[in-house]
Amino acid sequence: MKKSICILALLLAGCVSNEAPPYEINNKQFYENVDEQGNKVFAYVVSVKAKHRSNINLNNGGRGEKRPSRSDVKRYIEQEHFEDSSVLKLKLEDEAVRFLNQTLSENNYCENKHEITQVLWRDLSVQLRGRCL
Repeated sequence: MKKSICILALLLAGCVSNEAPPYEINNKQFYENVDEQGNKVFAYVVSVKAKHRSNINLNNGGRGEKRPSRSDVKRYIEQEHFEDSSVLKLKLEDEAVRFLNQTLSENNYCENKHEITQVLWRDLSVQLRGRCL
C-alpha cells in the first residue's frame, strides 16, 4: 500500500513539473531620473512573452478529421492566458515589486526608503513608478 502511494505521488509530481509556466518574463528595465524638485524618481518595467494560444477544431468539417475528445475540450477551456487573467497579472506585479526592490538595492538608488506611486498596465507588461523618500 505504501509503495503504491509513493508511486502515485511521484507520478503526480512529474505531471505538475512538466506543466509550462503560466508566463515567461522576457524583459526587465529600470529607469532613474530626478524630478523638478530634485527628488529621485524611478520607473521599472517588466514584460512577458506573448504566449501562443492553442487552437482546437470543434467541428468535423466532413473531411475525416477526428473530433476532439471531452478531455481535449476541457483542457482547452481551462487554459489560463495572461491577457485574460487578473490572477496572473497580480502575480507578475508582485514579482515586479521584488525585482524592483532588488534592483534599487543593487544600484544603491534609494538609500533610505522608497514608495511606488503608480502601477501602469499595458497588454503584456507592468510599469511601477515611484520615488525615493
